[in-house]
Amino acid sequence: MFVFLNRRRTHMKLLHWEHGGFVLYYKRLEGGTFPLPKTSSAGGEIDWSELVLMVEGIVVEKSRRRHRFSLKKAV
Repeated sequence: MFVFLNRRRTHMKLLHWEHGGFVLYYKRLEGGTFPLPKTSSAGGEIDWSELVLMVEGIVVEKSRRRHRFSLKKAV
């Protein structure tokens, strides 16, 4: 999935691939701006949970992520 924001961060486009082709989602805010997530990787990748928070406009000021089981790490 690719996320595109305009300079003022009032418009967001999400582009991803489904079985039948590409799907484009577009969201425009009437007021306010989309928060920029704090990315830790060089490629600007964010987790699904961070994307959902960004789309919903939720800003997490202080949080502590706890270790959870993941198949990616176990393999």
